[in-house]
Amino acid sequence: MKRAICILVAFVISVTTHAQIEPDIQSRLEKIYRGDVESVREELPSLLSRYQNHPGVLYLQGMLTTDGPEAVKIFQSIVDNFPESEWADDALYRVYQYYYSVGLYRTAEQKLNQLKQDYPQSRYTFGQQPQFDRRSEIAEEQIERHAPAATREPERDTRQRPASRYPYSLQVGAFSTYENAMRQRDMLKDIDEPVEITTRMQGGQTLYLVWVGAFQSRDQATEYGQKLRRQFNIETMIVGR
Repeated sequence: MKRAICILVAFVISVTTHAQIEPDIQSRLEKIYRGDVESVREELPSLLSRYQNHPGVLYLQGMLTTDGPEAVKIFQSIVDNFPESEWADDALYRVYQYYYSVGLYRTAEQKLNQLKQDYPQSRYTFGQQPQFDRRSEIAEEQIERHAPAATREPERDTRQRPASRYPYSLQVGAFSTYENAMRQRDMLKDIDEPVEITTRMQGGQTLYLVWVGAFQSRDQATEYGQKLRRQFNIETMIVGR
């Protein structure tokens, strides 16, 4: 009888311990999507300390990293080191989104093809995907190799909203020339959200970023991004304003 009780107690302890090992990633992601970013950010150091090299915690870290290239490194490390985890396809899709949003279409297409091949059942492999314009990509490469970036003041939409109340936008493109950014902006001129061109330095060169909208939460930004995808067949990335 005592032996049976000891076995039962050991089993309960084992189950409880196992339950404690796995952090609740999904609930924290939902907080991020609702705009409650800071509370998750405060938890992150403790999570990274307790769950070292956990793909879900690394995914949270990538989601909270505001520097695009650094976030891509984190997401790519999940794909490389934890390809069988439940977060691998999500991470690979984030990598694809980043390269598409900054105009590196060849790399983006490679990542999208890898996603389709390695994770055919992923929710990200269904639905219409963007068409990659080879001519545009070749032109961009030629400009980057042979011409300095243009220097002019970015144009901003007069419908802008204060970043303190509307902290999120959607990035729909990143270009090495102002003219290409303007083409993207003109394509979206009739939508019901403001469109602006802003700049960022990368590798000593100016990038012209096209941002759409100003949203109070990540949920609102995500919903509008889906609308743009349906209407214009373009991918978007949520950015902080």
